Amino acid sequence: MRLASTLVFVSLLFAAAVGCGSSEDESASAATVAASTGIWADVTEQVAGDDASVEQVIPDATSPHEFQLSAQDRAKIEDSLLLVYNGADLEAGIPIDEIDVPKFAVADHVGELERFRPAGSREHPTPEEEEQGGVDPHVWMDPSRVAAALPALAGALAEADPDHADGYRSRAASYAAELRQLDAEVAGAVSTIPAQNRKLVTSHDAMGYFADRYGFEVLATPFPATGPEAEASAQTIKEVEDAVRSSGVPTIFAQETDDPEVLERIANETGVAIEEHLLVEAPGEAGSYVGMLRQDAELLRAGLAPAPAATP
Repeated sequence: MRLASTLVFVSLLFAAAVGCGSSEDESASAATVAASTGIWADVTEQVAGDDASVEQVIPDATSPHEFQLSAQDRAKIEDSLLLVYNGADLEAGIPIDEIDVPKFAVADHVGELERFRPAGSREHPTPEEEEQGGVDPHVWMDPSRVAAALPALAGALAEADPDHADGYRSRAASYAAELRQLDAEVAGAVSTIPAQNRKLVTSHDAMGYFADRYGFEVLATPFPATGPEAEASAQTIKEVEDAVRSSGVPTIFAQETDDPEVLERIANETGVAIEEHLLVEAPGEAGSYVGMLRQDAELLRAGLAPAPAATP
Protein backbone atom coordinates (compact mmCIF):
# COMPACT_ATOMS: atom_id res chain seq x y z
CA MET A 1 0.00 0.00 0.00
CA ARG A 2 2.84 2.33 0.93
CA LEU A 3 4.50 1.68 -2.46
CA ALA A 4 1.21 2.23 -4.30
CA SER A 5 0.63 5.52 -2.47
CA THR A 6 4.12 6.65 -3.36
CA LEU A 7 3.57 5.85 -7.03
CA VAL A 8 0.30 7.76 -7.05
CA PHE A 9 1.97 10.77 -5.41
CA VAL A 10 4.82 10.74 -7.95
CA SER A 11 2.31 10.46 -10.79
CA LEU A 12 0.41 13.47 -9.51
CA LEU A 13 3.63 15.49 -9.24
CA PHE A 14 4.55 14.55 -12.80
CA ALA A 15 1.12 15.52 -14.10
CA ALA A 16 1.32 18.86 -12.31
CA ALA A 17 4.77 19.50 -13.76
CA VAL A 18 3.56 18.67 -17.25
CA GLY A 19 0.55 20.93 -16.75
CA CYS A 20 2.75 23.83 -15.66
CA GLY A 21 5.02 23.31 -18.63
CA SER A 22 2.04 23.25 -20.97
CA SER A 23 0.77 26.55 -19.55
CA GLU A 24 4.17 28.17 -20.01
CA ASP A 25 4.36 26.87 -23.56
CA GLU A 26 0.93 28.30 -24.32
CA SER A 27 1.95 31.67 -22.87
CA ALA A 28 5.20 31.67 -24.83
CA SER A 29 3.33 30.91 -28.03
CA ALA A 30 0.75 33.71 -27.62
CA ALA A 31 -0.36 35.32 -30.86
CA THR A 32 2.20 37.66 -32.41
CA VAL A 33 1.36 40.48 -34.80
CA ALA A 34 3.97 42.34 -36.86
CA ALA A 35 3.60 46.09 -37.40
CA SER A 36 5.76 48.05 -39.80
CA THR A 37 6.42 51.31 -37.92
CA GLY A 38 6.34 52.61 -34.38
CA ILE A 39 3.10 54.43 -35.16
CA TRP A 40 1.29 51.30 -36.28
CA ALA A 41 2.89 49.17 -33.56
CA ASP A 42 1.43 51.49 -30.93
CA VAL A 43 -1.99 51.65 -32.60
CA THR A 44 -2.07 47.87 -32.99
CA GLU A 45 -1.08 47.35 -29.35
CA GLN A 46 -4.06 49.44 -28.24
CA VAL A 47 -6.38 47.08 -30.12
CA ALA A 48 -4.49 43.85 -29.35
CA GLY A 49 -4.28 44.40 -25.60
CA ASP A 50 -3.02 41.30 -23.78
CA ASP A 51 -4.40 38.96 -26.43
CA ALA A 52 -1.45 39.38 -28.80
CA SER A 53 2.09 40.69 -28.67
CA VAL A 54 3.16 43.22 -31.31
CA GLU A 55 6.56 43.17 -33.00
CA GLN A 56 7.74 46.42 -34.60
CA VAL A 57 9.67 45.87 -37.86
CA ILE A 58 11.10 49.30 -38.76
CA PRO A 59 13.14 50.92 -35.96
CA ASP A 60 12.05 54.40 -34.91
CA ALA A 61 15.36 55.94 -35.97
CA THR A 62 15.00 54.62 -39.54
CA SER A 63 12.94 56.30 -42.25
CA PRO A 64 10.15 53.94 -43.37
CA HIS A 65 10.66 55.29 -46.89
CA GLU A 66 14.22 53.91 -46.96
CA PHE A 67 14.09 50.81 -44.76
CA GLN A 68 15.27 47.58 -46.39
CA LEU A 69 13.95 44.28 -45.06
CA SER A 70 16.58 41.81 -43.80
CA ALA A 71 16.18 38.03 -43.80
CA GLN A 72 15.70 38.13 -40.03
CA ASP A 73 13.04 40.84 -40.34
CA ARG A 74 11.22 38.81 -42.97
CA ALA A 75 11.28 35.70 -40.80
CA LYS A 76 9.83 37.72 -37.92
CA ILE A 77 6.97 38.89 -40.12
CA GLU A 78 6.25 35.44 -41.56
CA ASP A 79 6.12 33.93 -38.06
CA SER A 80 3.32 36.32 -37.11
CA LEU A 81 -0.44 35.96 -37.49
CA LEU A 82 -0.83 39.28 -39.28
CA LEU A 83 1.25 42.12 -40.75
CA VAL A 84 -0.14 45.60 -40.08
CA TYR A 85 1.43 48.18 -42.36
CA ASN A 86 0.69 51.62 -43.70
CA GLY A 87 0.54 50.99 -47.44
CA ALA A 88 0.36 53.74 -50.08
CA ASP A 89 4.02 52.93 -50.85
CA LEU A 90 5.31 54.13 -47.47
CA GLU A 91 7.24 50.90 -46.84
CA ALA A 92 8.81 50.81 -50.30
CA GLY A 93 11.69 48.57 -49.18
CA ILE A 94 9.42 45.79 -47.92
CA PRO A 95 8.26 43.32 -50.61
CA ILE A 96 4.74 43.19 -49.18
CA ASP A 97 3.25 41.09 -51.98
CA GLU A 98 5.91 38.41 -51.57
CA ILE A 99 5.36 37.89 -47.84
CA ASP A 100 3.17 34.86 -47.14
CA VAL A 101 1.13 36.07 -44.17
CA PRO A 102 -2.25 37.80 -43.81
CA LYS A 103 -1.84 41.56 -44.24
CA PHE A 104 -3.71 44.70 -43.25
CA ALA A 105 -2.93 47.99 -45.04
CA VAL A 106 -4.24 50.85 -42.91
CA ALA A 107 -4.25 53.29 -45.83
CA ASP A 108 -6.92 51.15 -47.51
CA HIS A 109 -9.37 51.97 -44.69
CA VAL A 110 -8.93 55.70 -43.96
CA GLY A 111 -10.98 57.22 -46.76
CA GLU A 112 -9.84 58.80 -50.00
CA LEU A 113 -6.10 59.42 -50.12
CA GLU A 114 -4.55 62.74 -51.06
CA ARG A 115 -1.80 63.33 -53.56
CA PHE A 116 1.31 65.35 -53.02
CA ARG A 117 0.85 68.81 -54.49
CA PRO A 118 3.15 71.76 -55.09
CA ALA A 119 3.64 73.68 -51.84
CA GLY A 120 1.07 76.38 -51.32
CA SER A 121 -1.59 74.73 -53.50
CA ARG A 122 -3.29 72.41 -50.99
CA GLU A 123 -6.43 74.51 -50.61
CA HIS A 124 -7.45 74.64 -54.27
CA PRO A 125 -5.20 72.39 -56.40
CA THR A 126 -5.70 72.29 -60.13
CA PRO A 127 -6.13 68.90 -61.86
CA GLU A 128 -2.63 69.33 -63.27
CA GLU A 129 -1.22 69.89 -59.78
CA GLU A 130 -3.05 66.83 -58.49
CA GLU A 131 -1.37 64.67 -61.14
CA GLN A 132 2.14 65.99 -60.47
CA GLY A 133 2.66 64.09 -57.21
CA GLY A 134 2.15 60.58 -55.98
CA VAL A 135 -0.18 59.50 -53.19
CA ASP A 136 0.64 61.00 -49.79
CA PRO A 137 1.06 58.06 -47.37
CA HIS A 138 1.17 60.06 -44.09
CA VAL A 139 -2.45 59.26 -43.22
CA TRP A 140 -1.79 58.92 -39.47
CA MET A 141 -1.34 62.70 -39.16
CA ASP A 142 -5.15 62.92 -39.10
CA PRO A 143 -6.39 60.94 -36.05
CA SER A 144 -9.96 60.91 -37.35
CA ARG A 145 -8.77 58.79 -40.28
CA VAL A 146 -7.02 56.35 -37.95
CA ALA A 147 -10.16 56.09 -35.83
CA ALA A 148 -12.16 55.27 -38.96
CA ALA A 149 -9.78 52.37 -39.76
CA LEU A 150 -9.94 50.72 -36.32
CA PRO A 151 -13.06 48.56 -36.87
CA ALA A 152 -11.41 47.04 -39.94
CA LEU A 153 -8.17 46.48 -38.01
CA ALA A 154 -10.12 44.73 -35.26
CA GLY A 155 -11.78 42.60 -37.92
CA ALA A 156 -8.41 41.59 -39.37
CA LEU A 157 -7.11 40.66 -35.93
CA ALA A 158 -10.31 38.73 -35.18
CA GLU A 159 -10.01 36.79 -38.43
CA ALA A 160 -6.39 35.91 -37.65
CA ASP A 161 -7.14 35.06 -34.02
CA PRO A 162 -10.87 34.21 -33.65
CA ASP A 163 -10.58 33.16 -30.00
CA HIS A 164 -10.05 36.80 -28.98
CA ALA A 165 -12.34 38.49 -31.50
CA ASP A 166 -14.58 40.14 -28.91
CA GLY A 167 -11.62 41.65 -27.10
CA TYR A 168 -10.17 43.12 -30.28
CA ARG A 169 -13.48 44.71 -31.26
CA SER A 170 -14.14 46.09 -27.79
CA ARG A 171 -10.70 47.69 -27.49
CA ALA A 172 -10.92 49.09 -31.03
CA ALA A 173 -14.17 50.86 -30.13
CA SER A 174 -12.63 52.30 -26.94
CA TYR A 175 -9.50 53.46 -28.74
CA ALA A 176 -11.55 55.03 -31.54
CA ALA A 177 -13.35 57.09 -28.92
CA GLU A 178 -9.98 58.13 -27.48
CA LEU A 179 -8.78 59.22 -30.92
CA ARG A 180 -11.93 61.24 -31.52
CA GLN A 181 -11.23 63.00 -28.23
CA LEU A 182 -7.64 63.55 -29.35
CA ASP A 183 -8.93 65.08 -32.59
CA ALA A 184 -10.94 67.58 -30.55
CA GLU A 185 -7.94 68.31 -28.30
CA VAL A 186 -5.66 69.04 -31.26
CA ALA A 187 -8.27 71.30 -32.83
CA GLY A 188 -8.58 73.16 -29.55
CA ALA A 189 -4.82 73.49 -29.10
CA VAL A 190 -4.29 75.06 -32.53
CA SER A 191 -7.41 77.24 -32.32
CA THR A 192 -5.33 80.02 -30.75
CA ILE A 193 -3.30 80.30 -33.97
CA PRO A 194 -4.82 83.03 -36.18
CA ALA A 195 -5.82 81.94 -39.68
CA GLN A 196 -3.13 84.12 -41.25
CA ASN A 197 -0.48 82.34 -39.18
CA ARG A 198 -1.55 78.80 -40.08
CA LYS A 199 1.20 78.35 -42.63
CA LEU A 200 3.65 75.49 -42.36
CA VAL A 201 7.24 75.35 -43.53
CA THR A 202 8.57 71.91 -42.66
CA SER A 203 11.63 69.89 -43.63
CA HIS A 204 9.61 67.09 -45.21
CA ASP A 205 6.27 67.10 -47.01
CA ALA A 206 4.45 65.00 -44.41
CA MET A 207 1.88 67.36 -42.88
CA GLY A 208 -0.73 67.42 -45.63
CA TYR A 209 -3.40 65.40 -43.82
CA PHE A 210 -2.82 67.35 -40.60
CA ALA A 211 -3.04 70.63 -42.53
CA ASP A 212 -6.29 69.69 -44.21
CA ARG A 213 -7.87 68.50 -40.97
CA TYR A 214 -6.96 71.55 -38.89
CA GLY A 215 -7.00 74.40 -41.39
CA PHE A 216 -3.32 74.92 -42.17
CA GLU A 217 -1.55 75.58 -45.46
CA VAL A 218 1.66 73.73 -46.28
CA LEU A 219 3.61 76.70 -47.57
CA ALA A 220 6.96 75.17 -48.49
CA THR A 221 9.15 72.11 -47.87
CA PRO A 222 12.77 71.71 -49.00
CA PHE A 223 12.35 67.91 -49.07
CA PRO A 224 9.02 67.33 -50.85
CA ALA A 225 9.58 63.72 -51.95
CA THR A 226 9.21 60.58 -49.84
CA GLY A 227 12.13 58.51 -51.05
CA PRO A 228 15.87 58.48 -50.42
CA GLU A 229 16.42 60.30 -53.72
CA ALA A 230 14.85 63.47 -52.29
CA GLU A 231 17.36 66.31 -52.18
CA ALA A 232 17.10 69.99 -51.41
CA SER A 233 18.44 71.79 -54.48
CA ALA A 234 19.75 75.34 -54.37
CA GLN A 235 16.68 76.45 -56.33
CA THR A 236 14.31 74.74 -53.89
CA ILE A 237 16.07 76.29 -50.90
CA LYS A 238 15.78 79.75 -52.49
CA GLU A 239 12.06 79.19 -53.11
CA VAL A 240 11.56 78.18 -49.47
CA GLU A 241 13.45 81.27 -48.28
CA ASP A 242 11.33 83.50 -50.53
CA ALA A 243 8.13 81.88 -49.21
CA VAL A 244 9.23 82.39 -45.60
CA ARG A 245 10.02 86.07 -46.20
CA SER A 246 6.82 86.81 -48.11
CA SER A 247 4.54 84.99 -45.65
CA GLY A 248 6.07 86.31 -42.45
CA VAL A 249 5.91 82.95 -40.66
CA PRO A 250 7.69 83.24 -37.30
CA THR A 251 8.80 79.60 -37.02
CA ILE A 252 9.73 76.75 -39.34
CA PHE A 253 9.62 73.10 -38.28
CA ALA A 254 12.07 70.25 -38.78
CA GLN A 255 11.03 66.63 -38.28
CA GLU A 256 12.91 65.00 -35.45
CA THR A 257 14.15 62.22 -37.75
CA ASP A 258 15.35 64.63 -40.48
CA ASP A 259 18.72 66.35 -40.63
CA PRO A 260 17.83 69.95 -39.64
CA GLU A 261 20.87 71.46 -41.39
CA VAL A 262 18.98 72.79 -44.42
CA LEU A 263 16.21 74.34 -42.33
CA GLU A 264 18.79 75.82 -39.96
CA ARG A 265 20.40 77.50 -42.96
CA ILE A 266 17.01 78.79 -44.10
CA ALA A 267 16.26 80.06 -40.59
CA ASN A 268 19.58 81.87 -40.43
CA GLU A 269 19.01 83.46 -43.84
CA THR A 270 15.48 84.61 -43.08
CA GLY A 271 15.76 85.43 -39.39
CA VAL A 272 12.96 83.11 -38.22
CA ALA A 273 13.00 80.58 -35.40
CA ILE A 274 13.40 76.85 -36.00
CA GLU A 275 11.74 74.07 -34.03
CA GLU A 276 13.59 70.78 -34.51
CA HIS A 277 11.33 68.33 -32.63
CA LEU A 278 8.29 67.87 -34.84
CA LEU A 279 7.27 64.20 -34.59
CA VAL A 280 5.93 62.53 -37.73
CA GLU A 281 7.51 59.17 -38.54
CA ALA A 282 7.57 57.76 -34.99
CA PRO A 283 6.26 58.60 -31.50
CA GLY A 284 9.80 59.21 -30.26
CA GLU A 285 10.04 60.90 -26.89
CA ALA A 286 6.25 61.33 -26.76
CA GLY A 287 5.96 57.59 -26.11
CA SER A 288 2.75 56.96 -28.03
CA TYR A 289 0.80 57.99 -31.12
CA VAL A 290 -1.62 60.01 -28.99
CA GLY A 291 1.26 61.70 -27.16
CA MET A 292 2.97 62.45 -30.46
CA LEU A 293 0.05 64.39 -31.90
CA ARG A 294 -0.49 66.23 -28.63
CA GLN A 295 3.16 67.27 -28.63
CA ASP A 296 3.04 68.37 -32.27
CA ALA A 297 -0.06 70.47 -31.65
CA GLU A 298 1.65 72.21 -28.75
CA LEU A 299 4.82 72.84 -30.81
CA LEU A 300 2.75 74.41 -33.58
CA ARG A 301 0.76 76.49 -31.11
CA ALA A 302 3.90 77.74 -29.40
CA GLY A 303 5.65 78.48 -32.70
CA LEU A 304 2.84 80.11 -34.64
CA ALA A 305 0.43 81.68 -32.15
CA PRO A 306 1.21 85.33 -31.30
CA ALA A 307 2.77 85.90 -27.91
CA PRO A 308 0.30 87.20 -25.33
CA ALA A 309 0.41 90.95 -24.82
CA ALA A 310 2.42 92.06 -21.82
CA THR A 311 0.33 93.38 -18.95
CA PRO A 312 1.21 96.96 -17.94
